[in-house]
Amino acid sequence: MALCVRWLVLAATLAAVVALLLCTSSAPVARAVKESDFTAEQRKNTRDVLQAFGRAIPELGKKWIGNDFCSWKYVDCYSSDVSVWVGSADYAGSLPEMPAGVDYRHVVITLLDFSAMGQRLSGTLPASWSSMTSLATLYLRLTKVSGTLPPQWSSMTSLVSLWLERCERVTGTLPASWSSMTSLSDLNLHGTQVSGSLPPQWSSMTSLGTLYLRLTKVSGSLPPQWRSMRSLNVLDLQGAKVSGSLPSEWSGMKSAEVLQLQDCDLSGSLPSSWSAMPKLKKVALRGNHFCGCVPESWVKKATVIVEIEDEHKGRDCSTERVCPTTAPPQPTTTVGPNIPTTTASPTATPTPAPETECEVDGCEVCEGDSAARCARCREGYFLTSEKTCRADRDGGVAAASSGAAAAAAVCMAVLLSVGLAA
Repeated sequence: MALCVRWLVLAATLAAVVALLLCTSSAPVARAVKESDFTAEQRKNTRDVLQAFGRAIPELGKKWIGNDFCSWKYVDCYSSDVSVWVGSADYAGSLPEMPAGVDYRHVVITLLDFSAMGQRLSGTLPASWSSMTSLATLYLRLTKVSGTLPPQWSSMTSLVSLWLERCERVTGTLPASWSSMTSLSDLNLHGTQVSGSLPPQWSSMTSLGTLYLRLTKVSGSLPPQWRSMRSLNVLDLQGAKVSGSLPSEWSGMKSAEVLQLQDCDLSGSLPSSWSAMPKLKKVALRGNHFCGCVPESWVKKATVIVEIEDEHKGRDCSTERVCPTTAPPQPTTTVGPNIPTTTASPTATPTPAPETECEVDGCEVCEGDSAARCARCREGYFLTSEKTCRADRDGGVAAASSGAAAAAAVCMAVLLSVGLAA
């Protein structure tokens, strides 16, 4: 009888372990590989590029010893690519130029994330990085990097996500040539010192899902041509210097969900045609110089949140906020009295994440109408060139799976001991 009980306990234990492993394997995990799993050309050329970063960040370079870069600290190797995620502020260095004599067709680095280094990472944005045509993700947020946005980066046609958020020394204009970066889905320049106009040529960036230009110095009018940006979900221009009227042509933005246009220098009437945007959820317009009322077609869309001064929504709006019938005066003259608002200055509130029905694990916003391609990943994940979300190294899926497997092994050992003891 005791032997029978032990066998029953053992069978139950094995069933529990199998169930646990099946649950933990449900998330997509990229298979970790060894350096030897890459071709000789991939090993040599990828190693040469990594060593350039090691020379530019000396303390990190001291840890990158030997030929097997898959064993180096902060380097992750997957089935077909390599990611570099420096998750510590203990290192200091600069951005390196790309070395000569490298065949970049065989460089398999797809992710570079140096954001954790913060102000200890400096240097200008190198034009030579345009050689890394396989790079899909580049994160340099909150660092001390400087210089202008290199027009040459237009050659980085695999780039999906580029974050230079709060890099306050980044200046210059938005390169029109970046319009050829047709894979770019997520561009964050929030808090940089970029200036100049919004390039009409960017209308060909049909994969661009999120564009953050908050608190930059960009100016000029909103390009009507951007109606062709069919994947644009979130446009954030809060606090920028853009002016002019809201283009009625933007009604063709079929994926637009959130338009952050508050605290700019915009004017004119609100185009009723914007009600044709099928996915629009929020339009923030406070702190501008609009005239007229919120169009009735907007009001009828109960799912759209319109943030604007009460004067544009009041009962007497049609008589108090009449738009001028003549051409507005030149910027050198006074347009009209300042519009009083309920507060001295609008309080910026976090933009709620747009609702999505994504099927991609770790995804916050899907790309356009596709539920299988991600435009922006949740915190702790990064966007891959296949438009999926992969967990960061420290919080990664692979780490979670290995931890779950270890837990399963411990659980099995404990249950076995209990079962055998019975």
